[in-house]
Amino acid sequence: MYDIKKADGGVLYKINSYRSTAEKFGVNLKTVIKWVKRYKERVLEGLKDIKRTPKKIHNKVSEEIEKLVIELRKQTGYGARRLKYEFELKISVGTINRILKQNGLIRKVKRKYQKKNDLRKIKAELKPFELMQMDIKYFDDIPEFYKYYLKYKLPKYQITIRDVKTGTIFFFYTYEKCVASTIMALKIVLHHLKSKGISLNNITIQVDNGAEFSGIRIHHDRGFKKEIEALGPKVRYIPPHCPNANADVESSHRLIEDEFYSKHIFFSKNDFLNKTNTFLLFFNFLRKNSYKDYKTPFNILNDYNYFNEDIAYIQPIIVDDLFKNYNPNFLGVRRP
Repeated sequence: MYDIKKADGGVLYKINSYRSTAEKFGVNLKTVIKWVKRYKERVLEGLKDIKRTPKKIHNKVSEEIEKLVIELRKQTGYGARRLKYEFELKISVGTINRILKQNGLIRKVKRKYQKKNDLRKIKAELKPFELMQMDIKYFDDIPEFYKYYLKYKLPKYQITIRDVKTGTIFFFYTYEKCVASTIMALKIVLHHLKSKGISLNNITIQVDNGAEFSGIRIHHDRGFKKEIEALGPKVRYIPPHCPNANADVESSHRLIEDEFYSKHIFFSKNDFLNKTNTFLLFFNFLRKNSYKDYKTPFNILNDYNYFNEDIAYIQPIIVDDLFKNYNPNFLGVRRP
């Protein structure tokens, strides 16, 4: 029998036998013997965990090399592997990586949900019509809609402009996917916003690298960009092969296809335009967005004191019709 005592001299636990104690606490017999031995030698101090790290590390990296790795990382931003081979360091990639990690020089890779949360924070700081995304939607790849597209000779493309902050959308139609059509559609929207007192100089238009936006790199300084920026807004191109950068307008295309084009019956071109007009009104004034606290675009506009209902409404039209008898001075649009 052996007594384990507290610091004040009281009995903490009585050991009748090593085996019964091991069975009671569900541990190995050797573990009980080890801890009792330590207690006998050092009392309560012996019950503390002993560090397992060696007292002397023979191959420990010198402070000079650690400082060199840290300095090179800060100067170049290179990873462990590149640091080793670019500067011919005599330590392993794993060691370099450990040094970088211990000194907080490795950025944690964000998961997808973390990136989404970061984007939402950025979008939350935007103001209405500060950032607008623009894109083209094709109609000839919607099975339920294709028969109406052929029968009534409907436009092949939808030009969509969506405000990132509020979710407000404006869309137009065109038979030809070209720079003239996108310029015409966007200038109609900009003219509308300007008439409602919104400064065009504070607007950024984000587009992909399609030819309809003069997206070929050698053309970035003319065509679409030149025409639009002459009015005040800035045009920003997303990185190549990154369609998710325009996720807001892309998601609206999916919603319109699922909730409108694939669900309705159309009896003529005029019927098509009338129903698209109704859907636009529904989308901007009545449809609540779960990603925006279940508010409609117009609700969010009201939160920012935009009480004019007309600001969220432009009737969808076929922009090609404007070119038939267009005034060369109308919004400064020139068809190539």
